[in-house]
Order: sequence, then C-alpha cells, then structure tokens
Amino acid sequence: MGFLRNWLGRAVLGIFLGAFATAPALAAGKNSEVLFVYPPEGWRLGFHTEIGDIRFFEYVPAGQTVDEWSDMISVQIIKNKQDLSPGDVARGLRTRFIAACGSVQHRGPERLKIGGYLGARLYLECANPVITKRPGGARFRRFEVAAFQIIQGQNDIYVIERAWHGDRRGDPGAPYGRDDLWGWDAFLYNIEVCDAERRHQACLGLGLLTPEKADIFASKIDPVLPYGCDYFRMMTLLPDLSRPAKPTLVVPVKLARTPFGKTKQELAFVEDLLTAYNENRPATVILTVGKKALAGQYRTDYAKATRDAYTLRALLTASGVAGERIHEVVNPSCSQS
Repeated sequence: MGFLRNWLGRAVLGIFLGAFATAPALAAGKNSEVLFVYPPEGWRLGFHTEIGDIRFFEYVPAGQTVDEWSDMISVQIIKNKQDLSPGDVARGLRTRFIAACGSVQHRGPERLKIGGYLGARLYLECANPVITKRPGGARFRRFEVAAFQIIQGQNDIYVIERAWHGDRRGDPGAPYGRDDLWGWDAFLYNIEVCDAERRHQACLGLGLLTPEKADIFASKIDPVLPYGCDYFRMMTLLPDLSRPAKPTLVVPVKLARTPFGKTKQELAFVEDLLTAYNENRPATVILTVGKKALAGQYRTDYAKATRDAYTLRALLTASGVAGERIHEVVNPSCSQS
C-alpha cells in the first residue's frame, strides 16, 4: 500500500500489518456486512494477504506493479476493532506522515457519515521524505500524496487509501491543482459499507436503490406516470456475499399490454438477468408501464405491474434463482396513491 505499507509498515497504532482489497466487494466481520470499493477502469489487484485479523489488498493501474508504481489504491479490513474510531486511525496516520516528511500539508481528519456508518477522511501531501529507502530497497520519490477514507463498521474498521508519488509535482497523473477539495472524489464517494440483512437501507453495491435514484433511472426511459410516481416497483437480485460481486446492473423496464413473458424480447431479458445472477452481478429491475399500455386508472395499472412482477419472479426462481436472493420494493409514492 502506498503510505500504509511503505511508511507505516507494521506499526500504525499497533494494528496495521499488511494491506487490503478485492474487486469490488469484500465480505468482512459478520458475513452480511460488505465493503464495496471500485478502482478505476483498467486497474488490477496486485497484492493480497491476510494476517491474523487483518486483510490487505493493493490495486495498481495497467503497466504498474506494487513494487514500481506511481498510483495505488490500498484497502485494509481490521476485524473486531469496535474500540478504535475512524478519527483515532486518521490522527495516527497524520502523525506518522508528518514525522516521515520534510514538509507536509494536510486537510482533516474530517468526520462524516457514510451510509449510516461513522467515517473520517484525511488528505496528506508530503515533500522531501526523511526516509530515502522503502523496505526492500526501493527509493522514496520526492513528492507523495495520500487520501484516506476510514469507516467504522459494526465490528470492523475499513481503511481505504488512494496514493500517488513522483519526482515532480507536474508528473502525469499528479493530483495537485485539482478542482475538487480532496482529489479523487469520485473514487472516494463511491465507497460503501453495506449490510445485506438491512435491505431497507439503500446500497448501490447490493442493488438497493433509494426511491430518488430509481426515479432518475426510470425517467430516462419515460416521463412521470400520471399518478405522481415514475415507476411501480423494484425487484433486486442480491449478490452472493461469499463471492466477489461485480458492479450493479440497473434496468428500467416498460411493461407492455400483454402479460409479461410472452415475447421473445422479454424472455431474452430474463436470460440476461440469469446471466447477471450467475456472474454475481447485483441487478435491479425498475418496473414501469409503457404509455401504450397505460389503462389510465391507477388501480388497474398497479395491479398489472404487480402481476407482471410475480411472473418475472416465478420465471427467475424456476430457472434456479434462490428466493432469498430476490428483494422487492413497492414505490412509496405509488403505494400511497
């Protein structure tokens, strides 16, 4: 890992021993809690180890290695650490970073809530490191930048670092001078810790959307339905948490006049969902009714969407989809009509 492995080694607050990350979902703590981390396109897992209660992963872009890198994403899962807060971890990182650098600029730690979990964010810039060689003999470069996001799960602590280092501030890929406050914002803000047992809580990594996000997806294929809602219900195929999950697939579907499952197109769509299920890709289907199929009466259209959802579920379970992996939600805006 950039800063964690090479500068802090085995000494960060006495608990950091190695590194973390698998793509993009990691089971941790109790088996229903998952960390979702999405490295940029083209990055790959270069290192993975597990020592005691710590799992460590490192990602690098294509063409770089964990020994010769300019950019790196590292993740640690430290199990059973309820007594250690994200702020504690961030302050320990900041202290050791300052001690190892000729000059330092930092922002944070900033406290924040991430999907209901307590978190902290820390941004550090180092120039002219005091240490000239890394463990193993590789040299430190003159400039290093690290952004940390630390999340406190129900039992575990998650530490995610995005790092860059180079010989000049103007090297390609350097984060200096970016418009966003922290640098690498899209990566940091897409990190999630989710509990699959809490299906009422939104989690894009599990395919559990907020009604607002579902509205956005539904509105891309049709304007608002005439009942004050954009869609009738969502059906989500949840991932198997014992396996790495792929990024979530979200598909708005316009139901036709005929009962669902009667056309080749609809049956092909079911096959696509089965493919996603077998690939362990969460898939969320947002059911709305096409304009040509609308009856113009809420109860009639709602009943049609309910029947078609039942048919879709039956087709999936008949093809081997486990019933407990299917989660359905009625649009609260529609259910109150």
